[in-house]
Amino acid sequence: MRVTKARIFCCLVIFPFLSVFAQTIAVNSFELPNGLKVILSPSNDMQAAAVCVYHMRGVRNDPPESRGINYLYQYLMFDGNENLEPYDHVLFINKMGGTVSGRVNYDNSFFYELLPAQEINVALWLESERLKSLRLQDRNIDYHKNQIYGRINRLWESNQNFKAQTWVNAKVFEGSAYEYPLYGDLNKIRFLNNDRIRENYQNFQNLANILLIIAGKFDINELKAGINKFFQDIPPGRRQQNPVFGVQNQGKAYQVKNWLIPGLKKNFVVYGIKSPAKISYNFIYFDFLRYYLTDPRFARLDYFLNTVNKLNVEIESSFTDYMEANCLTIEISSPKRINLEKAKYVMEKEFQALSTNLISNSDVKSIRSLMEIDFLKSMAQLEERCLRIGEFYHMFSELNFFDAQLKRLRKITSYDILESAKKYFLKENQVVLNVYAEEK
Repeated sequence: MRVTKARIFCCLVIFPFLSVFAQTIAVNSFELPNGLKVILSPSNDMQAAAVCVYHMRGVRNDPPESRGINYLYQYLMFDGNENLEPYDHVLFINKMGGTVSGRVNYDNSFFYELLPAQEINVALWLESERLKSLRLQDRNIDYHKNQIYGRINRLWESNQNFKAQTWVNAKVFEGSAYEYPLYGDLNKIRFLNNDRIRENYQNFQNLANILLIIAGKFDINELKAGINKFFQDIPPGRRQQNPVFGVQNQGKAYQVKNWLIPGLKKNFVVYGIKSPAKISYNFIYFDFLRYYLTDPRFARLDYFLNTVNKLNVEIESSFTDYMEANCLTIEISSPKRINLEKAKYVMEKEFQALSTNLISNSDVKSIRSLMEIDFLKSMAQLEERCLRIGEFYHMFSELNFFDAQLKRLRKITSYDILESAKKYFLKENQVVLNVYAEEK
């Protein structure tokens, strides 16, 4: 019944997207004289456009002694510039019915506006303004440093799940670019030197490290005129050494730790499973395993733990999205510690089964369809399409990500999944943290 429902869901959802993407997504590019690379993905069947600035720099580029500098920019980016007051950027777009957002990650940083197609020049102007003259005054910088410190410190003091996830991630990624939290060292963040923050921004907004990506409806001639108008007078960027992405060799050492917490209402265990890098050929096969085990539309783990074994545990999962290494996190919680111990035994048996037995063809088809549905849905979201275009170009210096991704998705076999499970579900590939209520 569970698999049948998944198949019906796939059929109902995927057909509308097949008509939208009957042809491949067109992607082309050109470069301004100042070195800014522009990537375009037109979709004239909609009335919206996304203007995205993709920085090929992130937290991994922070100087070791100043971790957290790049993380600050995702807040400072909305603090105004020479011609705009703080958050005017957001107000302009919201008044048009659009949205604006951004984030700084480990490998990259991404800021975008999604707005009516006829207003595309407004987004171009706004993005060029903050590249030219972002407001980096002591008052603004100090405010955001204190805000980050206060928010993270409150989480540390009140949220055991946050502390557990942070510890597990640090152990899974030990020795890699992802070992430290995005915000750096919490005890140092308030004391980061403001002059260093301003100096580092020159590297962050260097045009040589930026892609301007635009998707949606636009007139190509009018768009190019707008890009030239707003971006051509920005000084050329200087090529810098960016990390060369490869598959990092994460150390394999099974780690398990117990925390005893007074007054804890619900016991939980966190599994951190070392997973393939996004740039790795194995990434898509492991992603299949993630869907198979944890996606609520299929819910293999939930079925075995709660339906078959009636353990009545809660299951949550997350998966990182990094270019050189990843972590699948599975958290299982229950007021009854004995149920957790049984759940851990069942999970270990399930991991072993995936490493020794082929998944049925019907399950392969169902999961493959779910993955394709999600991929096509993401491509219909213009800001998500821009992000994936930027990441693919960042990692491989290629633009044809849509065809490449669909082709690989549709060729996944049960043998691919078996080999991935053999490689990544080894016990020595796991970090396990048991968080139990301290018994009186």
